[in-house]
Order: sequence, then C-alpha cells, then structure tokens
Amino acid sequence: MSSSSQPVKTLSLPEKLGLVSYRNQSKSEIKPHIRVKTEICNSTCPHQCTTYVCPANCYTKDDLGKVHFQVEDCIECGTCMYACDQGAVSWEFPDPEIGRGVTWNFG
Repeated sequence: MSSSSQPVKTLSLPEKLGLVSYRNQSKSEIKPHIRVKTEICNSTCPHQCTTYVCPANCYTKDDLGKVHFQVEDCIECGTCMYACDQGAVSWEFPDPEIGRGVTWNFG
C-alpha cells in the first residue's frame, strides 16, 4: 500500500500572519500592550528602523516619509521594542488574566 504525500506549501508572510488570532482585541476599555510616539519617529529619529524590522508591517511610511503605526496587526514579538533606540516605543505585556493578546497557531 503506497501513501501519496502532498507537497508542503510554503506560506508567504501575509498568509502566515493570517493564521494568528487575537483574544479580546475589541475590549476598548483595556489599553493596548504597546504605545508608539510617532512624533519621535517623525522628528528626532535618524533611521526610522521600526519600519524595516516589524514582521507584521505595523509601521509604515507615507509618501512624505512620515511614520504611522497600526496596533491592530501587532503580533507582540517585541522586535520594535528592542530596535527603537529613541524612546518612541513603550511596551507592557498583555495581562494573561484578562485573556488578551495573540493566540499562536502552529507554534
């Protein structure tokens, strides 16, 4: 009896991020785990490195080169927290007792 194996599909980053689910992100009374002072990114930051290191592309630049941040897609990896050397990113890990944060599927 032979078994046919299917080739494993390599997922793109957007496809991988689509597998991430979030718990209770709609609870607006609870503050987000991350705060970004984009005014620092857009005034004193010489490199705007968060726009290059965020795997979820939460940091983007517009046509004028201004940095914008969108928390909704954040996967809580902490990369921006370590990369930012200008004090623009403040971070508090989500409280597991309230059940917020990323639910990792497949690791």
